[in-house]
Amino acid sequence: MIAPSLLGESLALQLTSQDDNLEIILDKKDINGLPKLILFCLEEVELSNSIKLEIHKLKERWDQSPVLIVIPKSIKLSSDDLMTFGSEGVIQDPTVELLRDTINILIGGGRVFKINNETNYNADSIHNSYGLGHWLLTSGLSQINKDLYTIDQMIDKKSINTFYLFILIGRRRELLTAKRLIIWLWGPLEVLIESPIKSNNNKNLINKYNTDITIKNTSTNELWNVIYKRVKERLQDDLTNSTDELAALYSLNKSKRCNLLKTLLKEFSTIIIKLDSKNNREKGLEEILQSITPELRANTLRNFIDSYDRLKKNGVDVFISDFLVHNADLGILDDELPSIALIIDPILNNKPILLDGDYLSIEDPRSIIQLETFILNWIFRTAEIVSEEIISSCSEWPELRKYFLNKELVSTRELERKRNHINTNNQLQNLFKKPVRLYESKRLYYTVKNNKIEKIITLEPRDDELKKLDWAQRQIAFIIELRDALAPQVQAIIQYLGDLIVLILTKVVGRSIGLIGRGIAQGMGRNLSKG
Repeated sequence: MIAPSLLGESLALQLTSQDDNLEIILDKKDINGLPKLILFCLEEVELSNSIKLEIHKLKERWDQSPVLIVIPKSIKLSSDDLMTFGSEGVIQDPTVELLRDTINILIGGGRVFKINNETNYNADSIHNSYGLGHWLLTSGLSQINKDLYTIDQMIDKKSINTFYLFILIGRRRELLTAKRLIIWLWGPLEVLIESPIKSNNNKNLINKYNTDITIKNTSTNELWNVIYKRVKERLQDDLTNSTDELAALYSLNKSKRCNLLKTLLKEFSTIIIKLDSKNNREKGLEEILQSITPELRANTLRNFIDSYDRLKKNGVDVFISDFLVHNADLGILDDELPSIALIIDPILNNKPILLDGDYLSIEDPRSIIQLETFILNWIFRTAEIVSEEIISSCSEWPELRKYFLNKELVSTRELERKRNHINTNNQLQNLFKKPVRLYESKRLYYTVKNNKIEKIITLEPRDDELKKLDWAQRQIAFIIELRDALAPQVQAIIQYLGDLIVLILTKVVGRSIGLIGRGIAQGMGRNLSKG
């Protein structure tokens, strides 16, 4: 354990008292052999680069030992920064029980990342102190916080000299020590030691982390279970749409829409389980997935509603699911949907994922989040295609409208207006927006943030897709290219004309007006002198 002495001794005592199998070493001189785990407790998260350097040194010395970082509740780094430290686990403000369980998971080869959003701690907000002690506490902390803020601003400047950087870091540590001393002398007892370990009495204060990833091992089943659980948590019943798109999906009533999304996730899980075998892995994964897609959509139409539900059609009871399957075009392709192999291949074959120029292992938390985004995008885009087929069936069989659609779409006029809106939007997307996105190497993804469906744009090469565009779509891309080529020349011409107009107004017109004004003034002066 790497931690401040008081915190380390207290934490070691609590952990070993609850688990006799744990042996915690506080001094590296006492280590014999290779440690099973390195527990790195941070009281202050100062600079991410310095922490990365420290972890790199630990990895060089004990490359086979996993590193678990424990951080306090108040930090100035985002979860994205914390996941780039290169450790096997990061846990924020845990209870002793949670920390003990996390240690066992990491020793067993797993990964744990439990992080909240970026927060800032304001030491001025300390209550229950009165009199002289309260005044000394607030005034001292106010001055120290002001100095700390100034130092932080200077440290954030990348142009600062390395020598002065070390001096500033040392000064910062001195101020933090003085801050703790003032709190110890004049502050209330509960803020005497700001430990990153929560007490047992407060273990229910934080019930959920913003980033909560626990991987017990690196098997295919475990990885998929983690991803499946995270995606399922995102697909809440009260999801709101903030994309101004997905019109067909949100034409379905709430219960059918939620069932459709969750059924697609279950069908996707079924594909993973079926392909997780040696026979299927030896075949071409892309070919298998192309043949599975129509079957997956058919199973979704059968399973997201009760298979025994029937309605009257021309006086005959007809099973709704069977009618939908036979009436739907299950082979429709979405050109904006990335290959499903990008999701399944890394999970089944334990392949790394390329993200921001780095190849990340499949158990890296950033890889898990990336795969989660891919799956959510696949679910929403596939749900939109299936919903369009359902709306088409509702137009043909009016009795289905009350069963599937929102109340306002029961009207034939409103339903046809909605269908026309969806078709027009699809044509605009295909003819105008798609060529522009391909030329700009952009791809649109749908994901879930704060219980809202949102759009995110990523950059990726799409030259092969650009070459496959038809003639009309290529003209749109050509117009964009022509605009980019002519823009500098047009800008230069406009700037030249602007400079010419300024020259005429100032040098010619301005001087002329000045001469006229001077003549008038002189004439008025003569008349006044004569008078």
